[in-house]
Amino acid sequence: MTRIAALVLVLLLPAFAQGGAAVREVRETLHGVEVVDPFRWLEEVKSEDSQAWFRSQDEEARRAFAAIPGRAALAERIRSLSGAQVTVRNLAMAGGKVFYLKLAPGHDTPVLCVREGFAGAERVVVDPARAAAGQPGAAIDWYRPSPDGRLVAYGVSAGGTEDSTLHVLEVKGARDLGVAIDRTRFNTELEWHHDSRAFYYARIPAGGQPDSAHRYAGIRLYRHVVGRPAAQDEIIFASGVAGARDVPEFVFPSLVVPENSTHAYAVARHGVRREISLYMSPVRELAKGVPRWTRIVDFEDGVTAIQAWRDDIYLLTHKGAPLNKVLLMKAGKDGVSRPRVAVPEGEAVILGMSLAADALYLRSTVGGLERLERLNLGFGASRTPEFVKTAFDVSISQMLTHPARPGAVLHLQGFIEAPAVVTVEAKSGDLRNTGLQPAPAADFSAIDEVRLYAKSHDGTRIPVTLLYRKTTVLTADNPTLLIGFGAYGASLTPFFDATRLAWLERGGIIAFAHVRGGGEYGEAWHRAGQKATKENTILDFIACAEFLIKFGFTSPGRLAIEGTRAGGIPSAGAMVRRPDLFAAVVPRVAALDMLRFELAPDGPANVPEFGSVATAEGFESLHRISAYHQVKDGTAYPAVLLTTGMGDPHVDPWQAAKMAARLQAASASGKPVLVRVEWQGGHDASRAQREEELADIYAFLLWQFGQAGFVPEAAIATVAVPAPGAAVTPGTAAETIPASAAATAGAAGVAGAAAAGSGAGL
Repeated sequence: MTRIAALVLVLLLPAFAQGGAAVREVRETLHGVEVVDPFRWLEEVKSEDSQAWFRSQDEEARRAFAAIPGRAALAERIRSLSGAQVTVRNLAMAGGKVFYLKLAPGHDTPVLCVREGFAGAERVVVDPARAAAGQPGAAIDWYRPSPDGRLVAYGVSAGGTEDSTLHVLEVKGARDLGVAIDRTRFNTELEWHHDSRAFYYARIPAGGQPDSAHRYAGIRLYRHVVGRPAAQDEIIFASGVAGARDVPEFVFPSLVVPENSTHAYAVARHGVRREISLYMSPVRELAKGVPRWTRIVDFEDGVTAIQAWRDDIYLLTHKGAPLNKVLLMKAGKDGVSRPRVAVPEGEAVILGMSLAADALYLRSTVGGLERLERLNLGFGASRTPEFVKTAFDVSISQMLTHPARPGAVLHLQGFIEAPAVVTVEAKSGDLRNTGLQPAPAADFSAIDEVRLYAKSHDGTRIPVTLLYRKTTVLTADNPTLLIGFGAYGASLTPFFDATRLAWLERGGIIAFAHVRGGGEYGEAWHRAGQKATKENTILDFIACAEFLIKFGFTSPGRLAIEGTRAGGIPSAGAMVRRPDLFAAVVPRVAALDMLRFELAPDGPANVPEFGSVATAEGFESLHRISAYHQVKDGTAYPAVLLTTGMGDPHVDPWQAAKMAARLQAASASGKPVLVRVEWQGGHDASRAQREEELADIYAFLLWQFGQAGFVPEAAIATVAVPAPGAAVTPGTAAETIPASAAATAGAAGVAGAAAAGSGAGL
């Protein structure tokens, strides 16, 4: 990467910030702007100095958590809720068998299970604790069964790194076939040949790269024939191979090999960019390991997903259709036909599609509220999709079909609606619960879910989903946690987590801000919070916080914000702009120094979403959204709890380290800035790790809110808690009316501010 920079390294004599981090300034001039980085030395995470700093910070944080009186009881409640929860996810169907990952009581990470149909007896075929014996935190990263259901290829890694090793298992008898292929992290889309005798997998090149930013450059697709040594696997798709010489350096490739088709398709994803390019080869050449690729879809065509069967190719695209439309092309020996519109753009965003024998099933949304539609494919069928009745406030977290079989299988869940695996009957559209997902033990019957709307800085209405007890009243005293993300065009969709009850049953509120940068309203919503417009994500998040305060749900002394990974941009960005709005901030494994982010292993893949400092425009927008560079000395910042994992493959630990050191040096509030380190984990932690982290977060927030039973006798830092309702807009704090009534009535307590009720206004 070219950096227009003059670099001056200044190693100061021992000068220490609060918290003990030495200040060693690095000064750069980027596009005419001097940028000062006092803690760049922490980027050398494995150095002796950095490791000592991480350990001292983690020890201080753990001492602080241990001193919170109510933490032990809160942790026990979280463990009870978590331990009783059975989670079924990542379903697959092949050869009459049903495969799924299952996290059940007694297990710390999910195991791979199989049944002969939904009514069959359950068998565990892969337990990662056994598959990676002796490796702490072993987990199944991905898996894919062969079309006949006889074999399964799967990846296992340890310590949360997601650095998968590929294995192959014979399902009958759970017999390992002795395959162990390393560097196979990116294989969630691993594809089998339709004869089940070979599969195509992605592999990171051997030998490493000259710098960490190129760790995932040049990923290649290989063909593995079952029973043949992996050393003989052929490269069948990569940047620079015949017919694919224009594939970008940072690409995540995968293959689609439809049954009964004369062609196969290579999908190239440029980093996190949603749009794909698509290449076609005769399937007979692919089967020989010598495919002949021809590009048939370019990135500029706006295609984000494909479904293929025989020689039909369905394309989901936003080109000329911000809410997406579906095109249909046919493959032939002379190329592909001119695409025609199969499903035109409608009033809802089409999020995904899945092809069955009876219909093309569509997952759609308006503002993050999902629904199921289907386009019937029979002779004489209507060309307009019909709705399939599902619950109003759930998301379709997975949709399974097979082009040779009618109907669909859905995995449904909501914020307070229990997850379920259901089948969709082809003729009637009726949903039938398979019973695969047990009902949760946690009782959410006393909890309400409400959808309201906040007005952002430019007048845009931002959806806010709130969860709280039905008896909650608007006294402005409610402990509230506001969560946001807003990136990659990904909607913040409902998902069930029993451990939330530990917060909600105490009278707490959990709010989700559906800010721009996500996909709640299609590609326009995404692009309004991307690259040069990314600051809208932060300003939307601030608007949601102000909304909660203005209408009496909470007050600054009772409001905390949280963001994970890219969610660190709105959460930390809101903190540095409006520190007066919040009592506490929790950036979880968060991106915080955006000027250095693209130098990390996952950084280049994110350039399509956030931009690059290599350009003046990119530098300007990244500098604005980089919370680390917006911290100002002498400012009274809220209490901050930063979390990181030493094995996190997505966000390097130095992001949290540098931000903590900078805040400890700059903050004038006297409130704690803590760093919690997961030494044997990454972004996706084990059950026990998640339980302990959540107990620490909730206890920390309740301490900062001044909640009775959570303030240590000898407080580590002074916690200034305002009197109830003191910081609320005049006239609202006194309205002690039920929050559910306020949301429903619209005019009572939140008059004219939001549409009434869950999903109102649709």
